Amino acid sequence: FKIKIRLIMGMFQACLAATARMVVIIHQYYGPIEYVEPPYLIVCSLIREAFLGYFTTDISILALDRLVATDRWSWYVSTV
Repeated sequence: FKIKIRLIMGMFQACLAATARMVVIIHQYYGPIEYVEPPYLIVCSLIREAFLGYFTTDISILALDRLVATDRWSWYVSTV
């Protein structure tokens, strides 16, 4: 059950980050010439940063899990 929630939240955050990225790209192409940071651009940048932090941490935890499983496989086999 927990893995389903994590997958759903991950997909939701990925869709939200893709939308935020599109907003930033549209602002870069069609936005004002002068340097202005509207509130929606700040919010989209924060969403992108949160996405990067979430998935970087998620992948790091998975890699650490695989490292421990590879290094300590003999302990696991002896307990089964």
